[in-house]
Amino acid sequence: MSCAAACRADTLTLRNGQVIQGTYMGGTARTVKMQVDDTVKTYEVTDIATLQFTAPAPPASTALPPGHRQPAAVAVSPLQAPAALPEHTSPEHI
Repeated sequence: MSCAAACRADTLTLRNGQVIQGTYMGGTARTVKMQVDDTVKTYEVTDIATLQFTAPAPPASTALPPGHRQPAAVAVSPLQAPAALPEHTSPEHI
């Protein structure tokens, strides 16, 4: 098993209830690629309920600074609207 699979476990949940544990390999506006063992599969965004990213654990020899914690996971739903970005102010409007 590769480190990508052993060090990280992202979770893709499909609308039909199927749960895929693997490594997120990228995607487009319409698809998501997940590596499960030695196979990379492509899933349509319209079939996805949630995609949860789990941060890899730091190496045993790497200690986090005091007061810092490793985030457990970040969940993303493809149906969420993107956060509004601040409007750009051009130099001539300053």
